[in-house]
Amino acid sequence: MSEGERNEVPDKPSVVVCGDTFDIPSEKDITVGPGLVFRNNTVTCTKPGVIKSNDKSVWIDRNHRRYVPVLEERVIGIIIGRVMDEYRVDIGGAHVAMMSSIAFEGATQRNKPELKPGNVVYARVIAANKDVEPELACVNKKGKANGLQVLEGGHIVQCSLGLCRKLRQHKSPLTQPLFNHFKSFELCVGLNGRVWVRADTVKHTVAISIYLKQCEYLSVADSVMTLRQTVKALG
Repeated sequence: MSEGERNEVPDKPSVVVCGDTFDIPSEKDITVGPGLVFRNNTVTCTKPGVIKSNDKSVWIDRNHRRYVPVLEERVIGIIIGRVMDEYRVDIGGAHVAMMSSIAFEGATQRNKPELKPGNVVYARVIAANKDVEPELACVNKKGKANGLQVLEGGHIVQCSLGLCRKLRQHKSPLTQPLFNHFKSFELCVGLNGRVWVRADTVKHTVAISIYLKQCEYLSVADSVMTLRQTVKALG
């Protein structure tokens, strides 16, 4: 794209570089994700990569080495401490995030969850600015949990940011094989490179965790073959 040229956000994934600009119709309510800056119905690329979009959002897909918090993204955080009425939460970024002790559905000063270091939360980024610590909440804009919660038990798998975005896609081809092999399991994907897994047995939890790690380097077909072998080996 030549300097100053503008187009609408492409329907198909396209390679972009810093400075590329795209117009977004004013009637569309679209969330701008990482790698883009939105001003006056125009998004400008701040990082090179592949621009992707759906009906609700547009973002730059690239494998970051470290998670950069983005407003409204869902992340998996680990409680590491508490300061007054706020929890300090590790989300894998450059800075520790903060979360109010009443940032839960129905929570009040007298009735609120008591979290301890090591507890895991699935939360929403409600403030993301390079000059201040990011803030989290376990409620949506309407004050409802809507899946945001304290995650009990299970196992956390570290994945690349790119893989997490693929897992978050509607009817992702990476998650479909799991439904074919396991009757009961829970999968919670944070866009900060963490996936929380809990199955009906420890063996199944281990098998799913191994499968997710294999998806980083193998094709879907090869990953499924590895999944079958792992399930068979674990009995």
